[in-house]
Amino acid sequence: MKPERAYLADILDQSEFITRQVRRIEREEFFLDEVLSRALLHSLLIIGEAANRLSPEFLDRSQDIPWPKIVALRNRIVHDYAGIDLELIWNICDRDIPALADSVRSQLETGQAQ
Repeated sequence: MKPERAYLADILDQSEFITRQVRRIEREEFFLDEVLSRALLHSLLIIGEAANRLSPEFLDRSQDIPWPKIVALRNRIVHDYAGIDLELIWNICDRDIPALADSVRSQLETGQAQ
């Protein structure tokens, strides 16, 4: 198992990728660009998988981040791929992911993860 810092680095990397992509386009473009929507779904899947591998002790220390919701989104993408609501995905990418990146970056900078 990788150290938590490595999982957090994966989450930060994917979050920054999503944030860069969302900032460069308009909302309507997201719905028309199948390659981009699939790329962002894949990044969300990686974020959820990395979050799922964080230790319970770390999760207890960082309750400001909605880890269970992040893992639940990963499960939804994997197991209910046909029912994915792209409007919801856009909103998560546009509103929630930049804040996640900020929180994870702060945890990495302050040494909260091992």
